[in-house]
Amino acid sequence: MRIEQSVINEIKDKTDILDLVSEYVKLEKRGRNYIGLCPFHDEKTPSFTVSEDKQICHCFGCKKGGNVFQFTQEIKDLSFVEAVKELGERINISVDIGNSSDYTSQIASNDLTMIEMHELMHEYYQYALLKTVEGEEALNYLTKRGFTEELIKSRGIGYAPNHTHFCHDFLQQKGYDIELAYEAGLLSRNEENFSYFDRFRDRIMFPLNNAQGRIVGYSGRTYNNQEPKYLNSPETPIFQKRRLLYNLDNARKHIRKNDEAILLEGFMDVIKSDSSGLKPVIASMGTAISDEHITVLKKLTSHITLMFDGDFAGQEATIKTGQHLLQQGFNVFVVQLPKDMDPDEYITKYGNEKFLEYVNNEKKSFIIYKVNKHKDEIANNDLAYERYLKEVTQDIALMNSQILQNKIIKDVAHLFNVDSNTLNSNVLNQQQYIPSEPYINDYQSYDIEIQNNSNNLFSHLSKHESAERALLKHFMNDKDLFLNYHKQLESDDFDNQFFKRIYSVLEDFYAENDSYTISDMILYTDNDNLRDAIIALDNYDINQEPYDSEIEDYMNVINESKYGDTLEELNHKLREASRLGDVELQKYYLEQIVNKNKARM
Repeated sequence: MRIEQSVINEIKDKTDILDLVSEYVKLEKRGRNYIGLCPFHDEKTPSFTVSEDKQICHCFGCKKGGNVFQFTQEIKDLSFVEAVKELGERINISVDIGNSSDYTSQIASNDLTMIEMHELMHEYYQYALLKTVEGEEALNYLTKRGFTEELIKSRGIGYAPNHTHFCHDFLQQKGYDIELAYEAGLLSRNEENFSYFDRFRDRIMFPLNNAQGRIVGYSGRTYNNQEPKYLNSPETPIFQKRRLLYNLDNARKHIRKNDEAILLEGFMDVIKSDSSGLKPVIASMGTAISDEHITVLKKLTSHITLMFDGDFAGQEATIKTGQHLLQQGFNVFVVQLPKDMDPDEYITKYGNEKFLEYVNNEKKSFIIYKVNKHKDEIANNDLAYERYLKEVTQDIALMNSQILQNKIIKDVAHLFNVDSNTLNSNVLNQQQYIPSEPYINDYQSYDIEIQNNSNNLFSHLSKHESAERALLKHFMNDKDLFLNYHKQLESDDFDNQFFKRIYSVLEDFYAENDSYTISDMILYTDNDNLRDAIIALDNYDINQEPYDSEIEDYMNVINESKYGDTLEELNHKLREASRLGDVELQKYYLEQIVNKNKARM
């Protein structure tokens, strides 16, 4: 779904970022810029800045911002295409999303049709639950579980009648492609005669929303002895369990506000917890936390609380999930429910107020939870004592909050009856062997490295990095200069991870643009931290016209690093090899000196 660049440029040029942001943020003029409270995170001191000259916005707290498209994407949680269309409609520009016969557009069209079918069925499932005799038994079941009509309606809960062709016939009458309904997961197929029939029958239907709040699947729950207890939509083009976190569309703003996500086991628990007043609650779709889940959560918070069922399976899942999240860089906490109870049951028995009080009072560090789970073994078995102390020391070393780490060290030292200073030293030693960030995959690890260093872009730069910074800034100011030296450089020649990525972005940008503007260039990355780095480099002051040989000096510094030792160091090593009479070593250093001189020419 590609939009013509000319349309994008027209919309960007006709949309003033100051007017746009002012619809969401109260701004005050400060010098050349405007400042206000960030709409993306809670703050008391304004750090959200809008530049009317550069047509960009930027928060120095949470690092979010960008041009008019990126601001709209973030504030309304839209894709880039959706943001362009939204801003186009705002100024009466029609956005052509391409020929529907185009393969990519056809895929997107099919996806939207699948969502339409799910949302249409949602209306009839809810009608069947609330307004038909056949739905009365399911409705009575929900009522006994504490579901009011208001809660049922707000959550879109419905009922799939016990008919093989209720959904099939309805969609067919509405003119939808039955094969597409099958691909969407609403229908099943008899593989012998290729006839289609309803996937969900005689089940309470819980809609599954994507991050934008659109229905992309269903979970059908039995209310009698039917098996399985839950029947979910299959994997489809619009629904993948590894990507979906239940209730994220509602919980996202609360997770950001509280800087905490509370992970539950099932969506019944999420619904009841949310209705009790506990808002940042989510659940995975019966699967372990995936890399995709981790990526989404890292953008929202660094704190995750686990509140699984109080039975043995729930406790085991808590250990497994908590350890994984800890290794991924989260600060992990646990609320252990009474034995054999889940949040839904606790709320039903004790009420909302007692539930919220329990969650608030019983929240403990995952590390302490794990120690307490093995406390009898630790107390009675010296080998277990040593094993768990080593394991806990490694866990503490993984924590990314120094404040929490100090507290946990004191608590663990008390539980193991060891000196806290000794334990702290062991933790510090352990941290030497831990990668700076947990592994997700190569691309994500690369982004995380950028994120960790984003606040120190111009701090403690080496001679080589200072040359990289100055060279890139001059390239930003002058495309011709960039083209003159482009063939002599590769992104791998840059040591600094920011500058390495910025150079690659600049290559892509200049391939399609004749002149540089910050609002245009940040369109070429969807990485918040890299965009932050580009903005910081754009604000870096340097002489507009480089003096004679200045660029060559920067190139020489970069090439010296590129080819190893400096000429001075190589000549010193050559003299030392000559003094020792090592002919082979002399040849080697002579060759290095020749290569170095060629690189300088």
